[in-house]
Amino acid sequence: MIKTILVPIGHDRGTEARVAMAAKLADKYDAHVRALHVMVPAGDMFKSMPVEAYTAEAFNQYEKDLKAEAEKYRERFEKQLKASGVRFDWCQQQGNLLDFLNMHSRTADLTVLTQKGDAIDDILSVMHDFIIEGGLPVLVVPEAGAPVDLKNILIAWDGGSQCAKATHNALSILKEAEKVTVLTVSEEEKDYLPEADICIKLARHGVNAEALTISESDSISDTILETAQKINADMIIAGAWGHRRLREIIFGGATKDLLSNQQFSVYLSH
Repeated sequence: MIKTILVPIGHDRGTEARVAMAAKLADKYDAHVRALHVMVPAGDMFKSMPVEAYTAEAFNQYEKDLKAEAEKYRERFEKQLKASGVRFDWCQQQGNLLDFLNMHSRTADLTVLTQKGDAIDDILSVMHDFIIEGGLPVLVVPEAGAPVDLKNILIAWDGGSQCAKATHNALSILKEAEKVTVLTVSEEEKDYLPEADICIKLARHGVNAEALTISESDSISDTILETAQKINADMIIAGAWGHRRLREIIFGGATKDLLSNQQFSVYLSH
């Protein structure tokens, strides 16, 4: 069950979409939202500046501006969360974003992050480290927002342990869906269809799932995204950095494409 949702708050364009998704899920599952804002330490900011700029006056002004900015974020997003009627708390820290994300995600059931489109290269390694180190479910939503009802879900099934974990972790969401499609991208013909077994498991949990096997024509990510488009999926569920072949192409293809698609929310677990 989803009872605690972590959502990082920042100056990026995707914050509003993250909060909207977190609030919608919290309302549906009677969950609590933790809004996390991490301030960059002054020392880190001044590293990129000339030595002469690093003065006590500049340091103090930076700290003052940082707190004022954080207060604006708090007021803005507390207003958004209050309007949604969900329970929440505001957590403000100063330090390394990845460290605090990891720490707070361990006491949450789901963390909501944002895709970055063309800027995905700047955050891919951070997101990779967070998902790998945390090992807990992450929902990555497009910056411009995405459907929050999650009624039509596509599972990108490769039969691996990471995908199995993601599917199991998402059972609360899957049970509420009206339609679930289990997609297997097949590289060759085979008699045994592993997607049939996961559909049977899901059915025993009350999930309305159907299997779909497609022969790979271009890339795995293209096939997944094209299928999601055809069936009008609200969300894609996939394993993160678990499949051997996926590892080989991670920094040049599949997961990068999924995380930067800017159309579909992607639910990941490692």
